[in-house]
Parts: sequence; C-alpha cells; structure tokens
Amino acid sequence: MRILSIYRHKVSAENEDIKKIIAKLKERGHEIIEFNLFEASSDADYDKLIDLIWDADKTISWW
Repeated sequence: MRILSIYRHKVSAENEDIKKIIAKLKERGHEIIEFNLFEASSDADYDKLIDLIWDADKTISWW
C-alpha cells in the first residue's frame, strides 16, 4: 500500500513518535512517500502534492 505522509510543520517531520509510526509502517511493507508542506513555495510544489494525493492509497497529514 502506498501511504503519503504530509508534514505541515518542520517540528512534525522531526517528531520522534511520528518517525516511529512511519518506521512501523515501512516494516509492514508499506511504501511511504513523504512530502514537506512547509517547504512548498510554488504552484509546481502544490501540483506535485495533488498528484501524490491521487497516486497514494492513503494520506496522513501530520499537523
């Protein structure tokens, strides 16, 4: 299963609990795609995000 993990803030991307959850998902064989929303700065970045959302089976937003 392809899971998109979107990080709203840099703190979320660096959070140890979130990293553990992502590691567990990877251990279970899921493909994890990570997107740092806090680094998005152009329309191209948001277009890429939309494509990633459509391609993923599930999406998790970390706020």
